[in-house]
Order: sequence, then structure tokens, then C-alpha cells
Amino acid sequence: MKTAVTVLQEMMIKLGLCPEYECIAQSGPQHQATFEYRCSAHGHTVTATARSKKEAKQEAARVLLLRLAEHGLSVPAPFSCGAAPPPTGMAAVGAVSEAAGGTAARSYVALLSELCEEYRLPAAQYELTADTGPPHARHFTVSARLGLHERRATSTTKKSARQLAAEQLYTYLRENLSRLTKDFVEEEALARAHERAMERYVERREELGWRPHLGQRIADYHLGLLTHVEAGKREAALAVMEASEGGEGGYERGAALREAALALGLGLELHQLPAESGQLALVSLAPTAPPLAMAGSDPEAAAAAALRFLRRALAPARP
Repeated sequence: MKTAVTVLQEMMIKLGLCPEYECIAQSGPQHQATFEYRCSAHGHTVTATARSKKEAKQEAARVLLLRLAEHGLSVPAPFSCGAAPPPTGMAAVGAVSEAAGGTAARSYVALLSELCEEYRLPAAQYELTADTGPPHARHFTVSARLGLHERRATSTTKKSARQLAAEQLYTYLRENLSRLTKDFVEEEALARAHERAMERYVERREELGWRPHLGQRIADYHLGLLTHVEAGKREAALAVMEASEGGEGGYERGAALREAALALGLGLELHQLPAESGQLALVSLAPTAPPLAMAGSDPEAAAAAALRFLRRALAPARP
């Protein structure tokens, strides 16, 4: 089947004309941008909006073909006046093609959630109600329930079935509560949903805390601090250690190590371990890759060993 752009081009060539297209506007956030295209041919000019420039151009061509059909030109089906008029403007933005994966791209789950929150409705409940078919061709049925209203949808994945069920329930609410929800702006709702998702992602990353560097080679262990600590922190730590080495400010080794670890953003722990010849002091710095621990006969000796290691590990970072 020929596209609207191709059909319009062939019609205009027969008439000795050429259609003109122009992208006249782009709106919305980057992740949900909409484009408006203008199409002019045979004395008519129309505009159309869609999620991508390609779709907007096709939509504009379809609208112009309908316009030409209304004015008596012979337009091949399905772009003739007998066909249902395609959506334009924001309706075209909301049009969903399951074959193109539009439902997943629009995220009706997010829209339904934002709608419920904005108008103080209870959150929609989703439930997997059926799982049928062989392993290579499974079909999942998901129900979306809001109060006494329930919609079900079936698809080859749980995610797409959930989106389809949410789309049906969201569409029902917007159609039956159009007067009450007329100020609900879908683009703003999707932007809010995206911002909240990013905030949850950042919070989750912070909760997970430090992770070990699994790709680090043993041959690069001595470069761990050098490559994973910012230059400003390295310089501050070296300044503290130089002051303690020169006797400036009355630094003790333990105090100097604490300040150096603080400058590097590392935690410092001291452990007393029993040994055959007495007590053994152990100083550990975390988080580091690889983990660092220095020992000594007493806490002061362990701190001195840790300071010596930090000086050698951080010295190459200096100009």
C-alpha cells in the first residue's frame, strides 16, 4: 500500500505540480517532542502534528488528500472522501498504532497514574489474569481496575498487555469525564511522570551505595585511588599529608590520616586484632577498589603505614 506522501506526489506530478512540505513547529520536552508539518499543493495548505517528523509529514499529506477529494479531485482509496478522516492536531498525537508500538511509546500506565493523582482518584490496580499458549508464543491477559471499572487486554508480553489495559481504562475515563478533566494536559503529565521516574532512579542509585569495580585488573590495583578519586580531593589529601610530614599544625599521624581520609571522601576504621606477640592494629579505608587495609604493631604504626601508602598512591597525580 502506498503512503500518503507517495500518492500525493504522484497526483501532483500528473498535474505538473509539486507538493511543498515544511516543519513549522516543535514543542514538548525532548523525550516527548511533537512536530507540526505544513503541506501545500494545488492551492491548498494544511497542517498536522505527530510524534516524529516522518509521521507529521505523512499526516499532513493525508489531510491534504482528503481536502483535495472534498474539492472534487480524484483521490485513490483509502485517501478519498469516503474514508474516515484521519486525526489531526493533538488528536493525531494521541492516535496509537499497535503495529508501530505506539502504546508502549506513549505509556498509558503513566498517563492513568497522573490522571488519578491529579483528580484524587485511587491508584489503578493491575493483575495478570491469564497466561496461555506454548512457550514460544505465549499470550498474557492483564486487567486494569479502578473502583468498579475494569478493562482487560491481551498481548504477547506482560508489559504491552498492561499498557493496552491502561489505555482502554484511561480512554474510558477521559471520554466519560471530559468536562471534569478538560484541563488535564497529557504532555505535562508525561513530563511529570518522566521526572518522577528519574528521581526514583537517582534515589535508588544512592541507596545502593558504592559498588566494587569488577572490571579492575590486578595489574592496576596500585592505580585504584589515582583513577577513582577526583583531582581536587587528591590535592587536598596530599596537602594534609605534607603538613603532617613537615610538622605543621601539630599533626599526629592518626589525626593526619583522619583528615586525609575525609578529604578523599573515604571512611576510616581502626581494629585491634589479637596476635601471638601481642596486639595488632589494623586500619581500613573504604570504599576503595581494591579494598585497603594497613597493619601495625599499634594504631600509630598502622596510621603511619596507611599515610605512606596514600602518599605513594596519590603522588603521580600531582603536576
